[in-house]
Amino acid sequence: MSTENETNIATAVADVEINDENNSTTDVVSEESTAVETPVETTPVPPPSINDENAFPTLGSGVVATNKNAVSWGPSMKTTVSSGSVSSAPSSNGNSSNNLTAGVARSKNVQEAFNISHIAALNIIKTEFIKIVSDLKKAHNVSIESTLSTKTQDRSFIVTGKPNDVARVRRELVRRLTKPVAESFKVPASTRSAIIGSGGRNLKPIVEATATKIDIERSQTPSSTDQEDDDEITVTITGDVDGVLEAKKSILAIVEEETKTLTARITVPERVRPFVQPLESSEEDLVVAGPNKNGIITISGLRDEVISKKNELSQEFDSLNKKIKVDVKTIPKKYQQFINTEQLWKEFQVVVKLPDGEDDTEVEFVGLEKNVDAAIKSARNTSSQFVIDSLVISRAHGGDVVHARRLAAFLSYSGLLKEIGKQHHTSIQAPPYSKLAGDELSSIAIETSGPSSDPASIQASRKAIIDTVNRFTPSRFLVVSDLSSFFAKRVVHATEGTAKVENVAVVPLSELSNNATDDIIFVALDGKDDEFAPTQEEIDSRLRNTAESLDELRKAQEHLKRVVLDVPSDKQQFIAGPNGTTLASLIESANSVNIVLHNDGKAEADDKVFIEGAKTDVVKVEKEIATLLADAADQTDLYSFVLETTVPTSVLSRLIGKSGSNLKEISEKFAVNIDVDKEDSGEKTGLKITGYKFNVKEAEVHIAHAAKRWADEITKTLIVAKQYRASLIGSNGQNVKKLQTKYNVAIHFDRTTDDVTIKGPSRGVAKATEELKDLLDFEIANGYTKELTVPVAAISRIIGRSGENVNRIAVDTGVDVRVHKGPDGSETGTIVLTGSRTGLTNAEKQIEAIVKEVEDTITVELEVDQKYFKDILGPKGATKQKIITQALGNSEGVAAKLLHVPEAGSDVSVISSTGPKKVVENIIEQIKAIVADKESAIQETLEIPKNKHRLLIGAGGFVRRSLEDEFDVYLDIPKAESKSDSVVIQGQPANVEKAKAKVLELTADSWKTVVEVPVNVHASVFQRGLFAKDVRIEHNVDISFGDANRKAQKLSNAVPTLPDGVRGEGEETEKFTVVEDKPVENDDVIPWRLSGEDEEVAKVEKLIKDAIAQHSNDDTIGFFWFKTPEKVFRKVIGSQGSRLNSLRKKSGAQITVPKPSDKVNDIIYIKGPKAAVEKAEKLLRSEISA
Repeated sequence: MSTENETNIATAVADVEINDENNSTTDVVSEESTAVETPVETTPVPPPSINDENAFPTLGSGVVATNKNAVSWGPSMKTTVSSGSVSSAPSSNGNSSNNLTAGVARSKNVQEAFNISHIAALNIIKTEFIKIVSDLKKAHNVSIESTLSTKTQDRSFIVTGKPNDVARVRRELVRRLTKPVAESFKVPASTRSAIIGSGGRNLKPIVEATATKIDIERSQTPSSTDQEDDDEITVTITGDVDGVLEAKKSILAIVEEETKTLTARITVPERVRPFVQPLESSEEDLVVAGPNKNGIITISGLRDEVISKKNELSQEFDSLNKKIKVDVKTIPKKYQQFINTEQLWKEFQVVVKLPDGEDDTEVEFVGLEKNVDAAIKSARNTSSQFVIDSLVISRAHGGDVVHARRLAAFLSYSGLLKEIGKQHHTSIQAPPYSKLAGDELSSIAIETSGPSSDPASIQASRKAIIDTVNRFTPSRFLVVSDLSSFFAKRVVHATEGTAKVENVAVVPLSELSNNATDDIIFVALDGKDDEFAPTQEEIDSRLRNTAESLDELRKAQEHLKRVVLDVPSDKQQFIAGPNGTTLASLIESANSVNIVLHNDGKAEADDKVFIEGAKTDVVKVEKEIATLLADAADQTDLYSFVLETTVPTSVLSRLIGKSGSNLKEISEKFAVNIDVDKEDSGEKTGLKITGYKFNVKEAEVHIAHAAKRWADEITKTLIVAKQYRASLIGSNGQNVKKLQTKYNVAIHFDRTTDDVTIKGPSRGVAKATEELKDLLDFEIANGYTKELTVPVAAISRIIGRSGENVNRIAVDTGVDVRVHKGPDGSETGTIVLTGSRTGLTNAEKQIEAIVKEVEDTITVELEVDQKYFKDILGPKGATKQKIITQALGNSEGVAAKLLHVPEAGSDVSVISSTGPKKVVENIIEQIKAIVADKESAIQETLEIPKNKHRLLIGAGGFVRRSLEDEFDVYLDIPKAESKSDSVVIQGQPANVEKAKAKVLELTADSWKTVVEVPVNVHASVFQRGLFAKDVRIEHNVDISFGDANRKAQKLSNAVPTLPDGVRGEGEETEKFTVVEDKPVENDDVIPWRLSGEDEEVAKVEKLIKDAIAQHSNDDTIGFFWFKTPEKVFRKVIGSQGSRLNSLRKKSGAQITVPKPSDKVNDIIYIKGPKAAVEKAEKLLRSEISA
């Protein structure tokens, strides 16, 4: 509205105090005087005349001012209606201080004077004006005088009569003689619902009383959570002048009431947040709380107090922010793990922000400047105390990088790396799952970190990792990729049962990598009790069976649908909704669906929306998104959509929750405002839900379902005598918990009465009550009780380990058994039995048997030389177990106390046995016999070559155990890392002799002949095992080296010393270097032992001697370097090494092509006579260029 129009509204009807006689004319509508009732003895004074200038100053004198000040909300708001619209002029009712009425007694009549501006007046003819005035006089029994100013053309009125009649007449005169006007003003958007009221309860009376039309603007944006930042909306009132002003006054009164208090929120700047202490203050006019996890402080109270406090906090945060320094340091990702962020905060009050990205190296240090520098120095010192060891596991298993990725994922997911680290006090990390899911990593490394002061722990961890990596070969892995990553989160649950039975680990790499791959990895694990490794057929079967457990998901995948919608990027905000609530609601409303904004299912795409899920769910979501976008096209009421509904009043308290918690939770979940009708409205209570249109409807559905559930809630009471309560509740509340879970009810046992209340859904309550009644009836029928007194020493035996015995008695007899130990120092305890008479009798017998056994218990100690402890224990305690089992006569009830052997290395040499007298005596006799047997035993030492020890051990120690059992002896075989060849046989003389013969038989030499090969030519003849492989295939002859095996292997794998400049430079792609290699005289030889048929052995012997003669003339070594060895070496080797073998035969030289995993893997070695080396070079160049 314009200022001019506002002035017209304000001055259209004004109170009149004087009348300018010279500038007005009088329309004598009525010359009748209204009688004024006067008290006795009072001199009557005539009413003032409109011609009396003292009573009525000149009209238009400017006594009515327009308040142009802006409206301010809250308790400081000043309503401007009365000063700028209509207010009563001094009237002759006896209360005025005007001398006009001095001495006049109080009257029942009043006078009111006002004028109507010519600008606001309707243009009507005089006869119609007279008719209006006459009609009002007659209808309301009042006197009306009117004058028209010739100067301003404004019309003034004096109305005399009873107060109510005068007010009505004035109202009618203004309504019928003035033009309709409109006024617009602003109010906070949050007060809109209060102005309207539930169902228009507040607004309708204002409209009816003022005969106006009121239009209240709807908010086009989501409502702010901060009332101080509330948007303003426009209220427009149309009607006559008085009606408009009166309606405005009423609306502003509602606004004032709604805004006298304020809730404001201030967000603490992120970098200041860690340094702000929690604020918790509650005063009469001000409540401050926060900051919460999002850094928001909430301030509530009187408006002025809240605004002042908010400004104060804002200034404090700004001041603190200026003092804070942020220093960014570049720290490699692998060293970031050594930064102890908690310690740096505790010591320096410095926040350290480690980057989330896998390759991010920038670390932020935030705090006061002097503290930041000190913290950085401390972090640097700490990091320097650690070292990192990197183990490239992709070199294992033939350089299989793909397998290495899967293996690393398995080691991380299974916790094996963490277990190794814990065992050796190191930290072990594999690459992140997201990288293991892709193929960008060409080398897979596992990093081990630990204190630099303890390198042994890192080496021990490295060795353990290598052993683990070697154990898990590719043949123990199976990868399934035919299942969509949509089902990733369901993989573990689907395979859980089968995987446990088949002893297979399942690695859901698709889920772990956030759907970067569809791979699911299955790994066959080692059996804990298996003595022999499983066959590959068994492994494949276990893996296959586990993978087949995904078949149910594969069936579900047949009904999977993927849709990509074209939605402009800026329109996708309407799918996300306020704070993502609409998107979350869409996903939740469907049974199983995934919605990704700005994505086409393969990669990010601004104007695409990807939907994946069951066909029915996808179709449903498509329709809902279409509706959302259609609503967004017409944004009217989009974010301030109002929906009114009702809920049963009986469930209102449940809907609101304690301190409004449940209502707040619903509001936050759907980002809506929920107003509850505060007036009592009977069986139903009104709710008004305001917010984003889709969310409002979803909130309505959510509330309706909850209300239906609560409305169905009932409470039943069951009377249960206290002696039966324990039985109904069950051990640790087991019975009650089961019923509560099964029927979704709450069961409460009142401590002061016999009442048991069951509350929940009607059907659930009925079922739970029925089961409780059945259980109570059973307890009443079986409620006989008997109390037994037993020795305290017998109580632990009656209970048994983890309650084993007492539970068995209860199950066997159907009796409830309660054990009471009695007060401290008491020699007896009590056992209370509750159940049927038969059950009580049987339980008593079992308990008495245990008591008798305890009373018969004795303890015998026997001193034994510690060197015999291991004989008494046996391997893994087998001998001890055998002793106890033999004494008991069976394997049941074996207890540790029956035989206690001190730990090795302790100072105690006494073995004790506690148990029944006969059992203990038997155990002691067996121990004495073992000791006597060992004292008379002898031992004999045999020197058996180290390489033959395996023949005496066997797979999983099977051969050694068989020898010990068969001959009743003990075999002491050195461990693998020991250099000793001595095998000790211990036992009775006759048994030792028999065992010795068997050991010699098992380790006897099996070769037919030995060829001594000089160390100088061993490697050339052996050809890295190729010679041995060929003779094994062609002649079925095996070659071994006896005690020289290690030395032979070392010579075979030896790499010639590289001369300087052997590798090319710059743009060179290959380089050939020849050096002279005269053999060094050395008499040392390697014994080649040949095993096989005599005829074939003779042939192989000749081959070896010929090879020795041939390679004795080797005096030249060629080094052939290649810049890109992978491509070249594949050509040189050929299919299964066929081309390489051909080159060797043609050239007569030894040609060695390195493996990718070798330390030097880019140079081919050629050894032989100079002519052969040169020929080999030409042949190689020919093959490479072909």
